[in-house]
Amino acid sequence: MHVARQRLIFMTGSFLLTSALVLFFVFHIIAGDRGILARPELDRKIILAEEKLELLQRHQQFLAQRIGLMRSDSVDADMLAETARAELGLYAPNDVIITIDLSNLKFSEDLVDQ
Repeated sequence: MHVARQRLIFMTGSFLLTSALVLFFVFHIIAGDRGILARPELDRKIILAEEKLELLQRHQQFLAQRIGLMRSDSVDADMLAETARAELGLYAPNDVIITIDLSNLKFSEDLVDQ
């Protein structure tokens, strides 16, 4: 009788522990940070990261092109004038200056929902 009771307690404990582990993993597969329900949010973050990567690659190409113009044996006159104006502040009185600040560039989350 005593052995049967110990065996029943052991089996019940084993069942409860196994059930708890299964429930834990099932919950995290469905509702965890990387679960099934989080998939749309992860997809949105991937799309935003890809957009940012594309913008950074374009900016890198632009900078590489500008550096190439400044490295060549004969410096491009327009590039030299533009750099002198920007770095040294050498502007003519009738120059119109248009600056574009790209540091506050934000990505549209509305594009992701489409």
